[in-house]
Amino acid sequence: MPDGTPEPIGRLASMALRGEADAVVEGLRSEGFVSETEEIDAEAVLEYLRPMLEPVAADEFRFTRAWLRGEAARLASPRSPAYQLGRQLNLPPSYLLIHRVTLGSIGVLCQLEAKAPYRRILERWLPGFAPVG
Repeated sequence: MPDGTPEPIGRLASMALRGEADAVVEGLRSEGFVSETEEIDAEAVLEYLRPMLEPVAADEFRFTRAWLRGEAARLASPRSPAYQLGRQLNLPPSYLLIHRVTLGSIGVLCQLEAKAPYRRILERWLPGFAPVG
């Protein structure tokens, strides 16, 4: 990215890990992921995001094909609450490239069954993710 990764990505991920549901929804709205007119359950948004944030919630995480299959099934099954909530969300055009690169990178990490302290890596490299102070 010419200007690096946008700070809201790190800030929103960090708030979600801390359980700040209302602040996460407000931030998603301001970035265009949730329309201004969409009524959305903030706690349901956290439930939607928590499994995706599992790699950075733990001190260390191993990406696996099974984990990726589970996430794909959770998000793609029309009977899943995550699928239903996902239909209320948007992918702003300015985030399309970031989304594609992130998903591709996660796919590679799963193929490699890569294990690392991803939270510490994000604290160092992802703007807005590290605790202030």
